[in-house]
Amino acid sequence: MNHWLQHDEFVDMVVSHHHDKFTGLITGVSDSEHSFQIGFKHGQILHLSYRITKGVAALDKIASIELAKITEHPTTDLPDSQEELPATSDILIRLSSTPTVTETDLDTINMPPPLRTVQSSAGKVTGAKLRKIIEAAAVQHFGPIGAMVCEERLTHNDQDDANFNTLMLRIAADVGASDSETKAFIDTVTQPLAK
Repeated sequence: MNHWLQHDEFVDMVVSHHHDKFTGLITGVSDSEHSFQIGFKHGQILHLSYRITKGVAALDKIASIELAKITEHPTTDLPDSQEELPATSDILIRLSSTPTVTETDLDTINMPPPLRTVQSSAGKVTGAKLRKIIEAAAVQHFGPIGAMVCEERLTHNDQDDANFNTLMLRIAADVGASDSETKAFIDTVTQPLAK
């Protein structure tokens, strides 16, 4: 498939493959240019991956995809993995019920005050000092994957990432950080900026 599917169209395709007892692999690329896979055996979902993330963590990432290009590989053997997944019906519910995060939603997230100050004064995140602070915090909290994600996000800083809150949340989301890990990461970045 060479055109972009909206989230709902993509979910409809996954549900349809379940009902049609599809066996094979769906591979795709998200609008943020990240690859993912969904593996089926007789309609049951037995494999999920998003970049290097697998299982339930990958499900969270796949559920947040807004646009995707899909390729189907019928009768393809699934990659070997020992991943624990919820039942296919639970996966389909999770994919179907994911709300799209909007800029308004981001403003209602409980962010520490220094982050809002940085957002209004820094504008687009381009300063060398700020970049070093973000990269150091990402490596501290997320390891080498944090460095890779920062390289990607800070080098290709698009319009959506011009908002500092959005940039920080996307870096954390790209590495699959939990809410507590995200908060710790943001706190580490904002502490030196508040001085």
